[in-house]
Amino acid sequence: MTTYKQAGEVIEKNKEAIVLFTHGDHFSCDAAGNGVTGKWVLDPEDVENVDKVIIYLRRDGETVNRIFLGNYAGVQQSDLPRRYTIRFSGLKEVGTTESNWWEFAGSGQTPVRYIRV
Repeated sequence: MTTYKQAGEVIEKNKEAIVLFTHGDHFSCDAAGNGVTGKWVLDPEDVENVDKVIIYLRRDGETVNRIFLGNYAGVQQSDLPRRYTIRFSGLKEVGTTESNWWEFAGSGQTPVRYIRV
């Protein structure tokens, strides 16, 4: 499996992705790679141009950060105000990273980041 340093290495050129940091709460995926993640604070308009979803998964007790890539399939209001669930399709585990979240996403503490390569 590939080891990545930064999120920009995960997607193709001329693509835009939403990059999400999760411990796995509210993250589910079926065998075909269709699923949902999170209750994210975001503006649905910011997600309109996204092609891909990159998930940086760090489960408690694991030492490896797992990286998943899928197709963006929409956003829906969660049961909490101003929080949304991201839907995806074709999600696959594509590699790992030893980078911490800030290095991988090129951002601060916020668990949601947008990138364009």
